[in-house]
Amino acid sequence: MGRVNVEEGAIEENWNGTATGLAIAIAAAAISALISVFARPISAWLGVLDVPDGRRKLHPATTPLAGGLAIGLPTLLVLLYCALATTFLPLYLAVAIAGLACLLLGFLDDRAHIRPTYRLLLSLLMALAVLEVVPALLVTFLHFSFLGQVLFLDRFALIFTAICIVGLQNAVNMADGKNGIVIGLGLFWCLDLLLFAPDHMRLVLLAMAATLAVTLVFNLRGRLFLGDSGSYSLSFIIALLAIYIYDIAFATLPADLVALWFLIPVIDCLRVMALRVARGHSPFASDRKHLHHILYHRITWRWGLLVYLGLAGLPGLLASIAPDTTLAWSIAAVCCYGVIIAWPDRSRQGTSNILN
Repeated sequence: MGRVNVEEGAIEENWNGTATGLAIAIAAAAISALISVFARPISAWLGVLDVPDGRRKLHPATTPLAGGLAIGLPTLLVLLYCALATTFLPLYLAVAIAGLACLLLGFLDDRAHIRPTYRLLLSLLMALAVLEVVPALLVTFLHFSFLGQVLFLDRFALIFTAICIVGLQNAVNMADGKNGIVIGLGLFWCLDLLLFAPDHMRLVLLAMAATLAVTLVFNLRGRLFLGDSGSYSLSFIIALLAIYIYDIAFATLPADLVALWFLIPVIDCLRVMALRVARGHSPFASDRKHLHHILYHRITWRWGLLVYLGLAGLPGLLASIAPDTTLAWSIAAVCCYGVIIAWPDRSRQGTSNILN
């Protein structure tokens, strides 16, 4: 009889925890929806409306840059809740403060267009500060699925981790050029992390996924853009959560699987920056050479978005289900990316033939 009471108590406790988590996720989605509905007046008040210029910004109408707020605000509130409701206060508080700082930095960039070198320096300083406050976020070793030994980073751990965080932030910001890309990738990353996350972190990931799903609907309809505030804060928070989860789940989560999750945006960023340098331009200069530009130029964006998300998100999710296949999926993703980039542009060739 006593055993039955204990089991019933455990079931009731689990149900209460599930109900609380579900209620918080719904509340986060509701806040996100409210901000998205009133995105235009909020963005006008904040001074973050994106006006098309006919050159680099080709969207048809002035669009609110409120996507970052729609995702960031409820996510930050959930992080603060977890800081107070769990025994991991330093972790969640540090992630929340860093996310807020990145959100504000992004809003400032959306308004005043900060020079890229200054932005990268500020992001690097924020990453170093977070790593100093929460040493558990340091990547101190690398465990690969295809190696039998662990590589310890020792004194290079701090700078390696900071470069990874800022590098991902820059890659995600560069990928944010068409509706649906970064928000869709964020949903993939939340699913990936949920497969390995400890119980106390699932609430944050579920709430973030809920806000991403809501904001994605408005983003795909052209009602709002993510903005620099969204790409900076989302990528920074995802990077910190991924590092923490890797550090505690390394036995089942190899480093190459984490790299696969972010592989396509990162290699696309490196490719474009290398091309710019080779042409004598700044690596941070704007152009239309990214993967999403190439896809948009060749096929309708409805299919282009599916191709992008399928290439950048699906291999990582499938490898997360079977980590032993990580290397194979990584090679397949890189090969597919290379084929898309190298595939001849028939429309351009046709135009060239007509002109000749």
